Amino acid sequence: MILARLALRNLLRQRRRTALTLMVVVAGFLALSLAGGFMAQTFQGLSDAAIRGGLGHLQVMPPGALEGDEAQSLEKSLPDGEALATQLRKDPAVAEVLPRIQFMGLLSSGAKSVAFLGTAVEPALEPRHMASSEALKGGAQAAGGLGSRWLSADPAAREVILGTGLARALGASVGTSLTLMSTTKDGALNAVDVEVVGLQDLGLRELNDRFLTVSLATADQLLDAAQARSRLSVVLKRPQDIGHAQARLQAQLPGTQVKPWFELASFYRQVKLLYFAIFGFMGLVLFLVVLLATANTLLMSVMERVREFGVLRAMGLQPRQLLALLQWEGAFLGLLGGAAGLAATLLLRTGLNALHLQMPAPPGTSHGYELNIHFVPSVYFAVALGLQATLQVSALFPGLKAARLRIVEALRHV
Repeated sequence: MILARLALRNLLRQRRRTALTLMVVVAGFLALSLAGGFMAQTFQGLSDAAIRGGLGHLQVMPPGALEGDEAQSLEKSLPDGEALATQLRKDPAVAEVLPRIQFMGLLSSGAKSVAFLGTAVEPALEPRHMASSEALKGGAQAAGGLGSRWLSADPAAREVILGTGLARALGASVGTSLTLMSTTKDGALNAVDVEVVGLQDLGLRELNDRFLTVSLATADQLLDAAQARSRLSVVLKRPQDIGHAQARLQAQLPGTQVKPWFELASFYRQVKLLYFAIFGFMGLVLFLVVLLATANTLLMSVMERVREFGVLRAMGLQPRQLLALLQWEGAFLGLLGGAAGLAATLLLRTGLNALHLQMPAPPGTSHGYELNIHFVPSVYFAVALGLQATLQVSALFPGLKAARLRIVEALRHV
């Protein structure tokens, strides 16, 4: 403990140099911690968007559904999809099962036809677990002043919700009558007349330009689907048990594939890899800055205290103890810098979140989002540990230099 007290007293004696070094450590802690909170917000937002955008926590699909392209609608499907959904709802870990049909075709207003990507859902179940209805926009309204609404639960209703870009391409609005054309599961061409009841902004321009939503009853009539379904989106009661639930459901349904949402959300995986690369590079740069700044501080301290070290050696202090003395100084710099950095991070995080700043729309998306830096204790702990390790490394070279000093030469040093 004597070495620890000596190290602390030396830091307090060199106040200006210690303060400058602490500023570097605090700046590094602040930058990495805020970046970690921003990454946590981004990943949380992307995961929520993927899960509540239709994937659910798990997806049950036919074998080979992710391989190749479908030549016609329901070419790759679960022929007894509704029966499987009923079976899965009995599982104690399952909150709900949402059957879906994915199909494609042409949407015509009479004067113009546009290719579309369609999803058929259960109108009564979808708003309870997915964010589809939350994305409805008022958009262009019909002459009667009708606004966007969700699909009716009436099986006889023939309604459609269009992406905003698709509606703009057709000149359609709420109340417009259109014709859906697609192929049945047997390859025959079929068509149904539908009424636009809502416009939807899905956040991605490509989806807005091609996407539409109809009820399963409408898709059954258009595609002659019967009980066939493209996918089953499974919503779990405890999302943290997704691994165990996947293994159990896969064992129950041997003729299907059960995939977790993160294996299907390619955009989420790509953004995650990109952010790890960006902030990993930033962390490396900050590591080098802190390493060089603290190493310079401790090295200057060694050069100014040569006679002091000579006296300590003459009094019986061993070279390894001189090395330990410098390591203690680095440890105290890390502890003080970490504590000050944590306080600065929490204050700045609170201030930034209170401003409700609006971030610009990321590339390829149609709207921005509000900045909300998350509180992530694990990130703060990892940053503090990383900075402490950096300071210990930076104290190593000055400590070795002090340990190699000869007593006689150190005492004569001017």
